[in-house]
Amino acid sequence: MRRNRWKMLAGVSGCMAVIMGAIGSHTVADAYMATLVEKAAFYQLIFAVALLWTSGASPSANPIAKLLFLMGTVLFCGSIYVKALAGWPHATAVAPAGGICFMLGWLAVAFL
Repeated sequence: MRRNRWKMLAGVSGCMAVIMGAIGSHTVADAYMATLVEKAAFYQLIFAVALLWTSGASPSANPIAKLLFLMGTVLFCGSIYVKALAGWPHATAVAPAGGICFMLGWLAVAFL
């Protein structure tokens, strides 16, 4: 059952990435902010696939990597979305922590 939850999260994240990419391309008027949204959507899509890949292994495989990928998506991509769509310029203060989560997630894949 747990593995299905991770797959569901991966699928929802991938769907959201496509939606956010479309929003960035078609509804954000400011070119710089549209680029930010598209970049965040790109990263979210990559990590949705990574989350799906890690959830396809046994339920106990890479639990740290899965959690780090999810945290990275929320912190990195989420903060960029908030900055671009809500106009909160300081939202990206947590983006570096999300990037670190992404990096640590890949290291967890490599070494755990």
